Parts: sequence; structure tokens; C-alpha cells
Amino acid sequence: MKKIYFIRHGKAAMEGSDRERVLDEDGIIQATSLCKKIKDQFQGKNVKIISSPFKRAMQTIEKLSLDFSANIEKSDALEEINIGKDQNLSKHQIIEKMWSDKNFKVQNGSSQSEHVEKIKDDINNILENFYNSDYNLILVSHGNSIGIILKYFLNTDFTFNDWKKISMPDMYSLEFDEKNKVINFKRDITGIERIFTI
Repeated sequence: MKKIYFIRHGKAAMEGSDRERVLDEDGIIQATSLCKKIKDQFQGKNVKIISSPFKRAMQTIEKLSLDFSANIEKSDALEEINIGKDQNLSKHQIIEKMWSDKNFKVQNGSSQSEHVEKIKDDINNILENFYNSDYNLILVSHGNSIGIILKYFLNTDFTFNDWKKISMPDMYSLEFDEKNKVINFKRDITGIERIFTI
């Protein structure tokens, strides 16, 4: 039975550009325990790893890639959606409106529907390759993007309330039957050290 694991990156330092921010001390401990958890579950199985190119995402899964001698492929489709900024709305308020209306956006930001259109070819290609192969897939991304992919590409019931629960790091697992239908979907953060929630 094949699985896809969606991983949200660990806690990162605030310094530097968003793409270049690296894991802080907590994030490194988180990533170590996360990779051990996944290694134990996938021991002896084929694994493919694809990550957002952001440094904190790559770092989160780096140890597992070494343990499995598996390269980390980079995909821009796993980058975080650009939510933009608004002087009258907090980041949290913007995201809440985006989850209640897929076409909502603020200046210099993208709506969920625009983001889906932007990434659909790459995500569909990633999923098709998974469906037609015998490996387990680990996708490392960011909070909003994980929710968007789960909702729009894998038809799970992911809402704003689910987004609010996302921690750093986080993990969602999906099991597939032989017809590539999702038969089990769950959030699983047991055993991950120093979980950080906002």
C-alpha cells in the first residue's frame, strides 16, 4: 500500500529573505526527530522526496535523504502561495478570507484559484508519476500550500480550521489502494520533538 506524506517545514529563523531563511535551533531538533519517525516507517521501502526550494523546507528533510540515499528533487509548485499584504487586514485575516473564498486576494497577492492554476500542471505530473510507480512519496512544503494541494488535488476536506491547527513541523499521511484512491487520510505528529504552534 503506497503512501504520500506531506511535510510542513520546521521552525525557522526570521532573518534573511523568505527563500533563504534557515532552521533555527528548535527547527533542527524538530527535523531530526521528524526524519527518524519517517525513516522507521519507510525502512526497506522505495521513497521519493520532492521539496519546495526554500532552504527551511530542504533542511527539514535533509537527514532523511541522506539516510535513504535519495536525492531531494526541487519543485517550485511546492513553494508557499503569495498571500500579499493589506494595511487593513492581518496575515491571519487574509488567510481566513482566502479559505472562505477561493477567489479572494489582496494587492500583490494571489488567490487560491490563481495559485491552483499556476501549479496544476506540475502537481498533476507529480501525482501521475506517483500513481504509475511503486515508490512512497514525501512532499515538503508550507502551511497554506499543503492545504491547497490536499483540498484541490486530492479532494480532502481541508478547511481554514485545519490550517489553524498546522504546526511546525507537521505531517499529513495519505494511503492509496491499488486503484490510486485515498483510503486513509490523517494528520500524524506523534513523536516529533518541540512541536511549535502559533
